[in-house]
Amino acid sequence: MMNVVIIEDEDLAAESLIKMLEKIPPKINVKKRLESVEEAIAWFETNTCDLILSDIHLGDGESFEIFESLQLNIPIIFTTAFDQYAIQSFQFYAVDYLLKPYDKDKLSNAIKKYTHYNSQNKSVENTSLQQLLEALKKTPEKTENQNRFLVSRGEKLLSITSDEVAYFMAENKSLFLFTTNGDSFLYDDTLSNLEPKLSTKKFFKINRKYIVSHQAIETIVKYSQNRLKIELQPSSNTKDLILVSANYINAFKDWLNH
Repeated sequence: MMNVVIIEDEDLAAESLIKMLEKIPPKINVKKRLESVEEAIAWFETNTCDLILSDIHLGDGESFEIFESLQLNIPIIFTTAFDQYAIQSFQFYAVDYLLKPYDKDKLSNAIKKYTHYNSQNKSVENTSLQQLLEALKKTPEKTENQNRFLVSRGEKLLSITSDEVAYFMAENKSLFLFTTNGDSFLYDDTLSNLEPKLSTKKFFKINRKYIVSHQAIETIVKYSQNRLKIELQPSSNTKDLILVSANYINAFKDWLNH
């Protein structure tokens, strides 16, 4: 039985991955799901597994920090919405690099790649970077940004334009769309699947719960030496502070300048 660990901070994305793994041979046991850089570093200091499936963007940083800190020799399948980390990922024991949203077939092929290297007793360090780059070239080009979002209110269906969207908020395994005029709707998607579909000029994922537009940001203040606090308009009526962590601050500032 293959023991895998999932590093993913979004509940729905993790649940979807687990369901796909249940349908893929050989028998796979999800030994642990980890949700942050801090939690993963602590867990891997005293535990191990056969294979890691890891998102790159986590709420408290990038998963690369885990592997740099511990220098793990465990094969990794990276999962992410962005392709710019492909070369960096192969500093580690990367078997494959799946761009979200991926399906069961792509995941199955990545697992087969791992089992092939494992059966041949080959180090995944010998994985050809050129093969990876060629595979990424074959990945369908990103489609145009999604500019309309279908929601419902009672029996009515409404199509919200991207200009009307203030922000998206993940809460209790659901995703909500807030409009600039103060309406909120349940939206059938996840942050990780939605993020690559959105315009990077209009929207920015500030943490594991929020993707915001420029027009939704009412105030930005320094919360600590390495974090920013944001107040949104309209308010989400949540008591939780909306913070931008140190790992996102520079990118966030660059986004605000464009």
